[in-house]
Amino acid sequence: MTKLSATFVIIFLTQNFFSQLSVDVQGKGLGNSTWLLNKNISDMGATQDYTLAWGSSYGVAANAYFGMTGLGIEFLYNTHNASFTGAYSVNDVSTGSYTSNIKLQTIQIPLLLKFQSAKGAYIELGPQMTNISSAQFDRSGEIIGVNFDESKDVTDEYTSSYISGVLGFGSKIALSDLPLGLLLGVRIQYSFGDMMGVDGEGYSLGSSDNPSFFHPTHEPTQAISGGIVFGITYTVK
Repeated sequence: MTKLSATFVIIFLTQNFFSQLSVDVQGKGLGNSTWLLNKNISDMGATQDYTLAWGSSYGVAANAYFGMTGLGIEFLYNTHNASFTGAYSVNDVSTGSYTSNIKLQTIQIPLLLKFQSAKGAYIELGPQMTNISSAQFDRSGEIIGVNFDESKDVTDEYTSSYISGVLGFGSKIALSDLPLGLLLGVRIQYSFGDMMGVDGEGYSLGSSDNPSFFHPTHEPTQAISGGIVFGITYTVK
């Protein structure tokens, strides 16, 4: 009798679990404002100033919800840019200027805890692993009337991977009675640790163990981004 009762309890709990379980499969993209911040760059004044840069991500996601709470994982191909401008002068007389850009190509894998309402609004947060596949530095400008352009691979100046914190919110907009819906939201990301890398003139920022000749007092580099999430979602209940 005890075994029979236990069997009925297991069946009841299993049916109750699957009755509340739903799975979202998503194709999504992100358009972001992107930055690489370092105190040594911030302290350079007019010779190195941050300017607005844009990046993008695209990929797939899967979310499993038990009622209103869920867990999601994503695989995203990402471009993270940073832009700079600088001016040179001697005794307040301008001698030149430049603009530069750092382009990181990465793969992002966020693992997110999610909370959703009955109408499709959601909040998400969690860690994200980012692997850097390449880093390209480009700069152009003029000094004392002479134009210059330079381009170089700076992948070895950056860490191979880093961890970020992710926070986002938005809504899944149902398309009539279909299991399909539109996805629209906002997401911000902030990296932890030190990415190292190069400054706005392409000089190494070094590491805590091996400071740069150009920046002997080492400061960590953080990747920051924020922007719009959009996509399409298919829900299985």
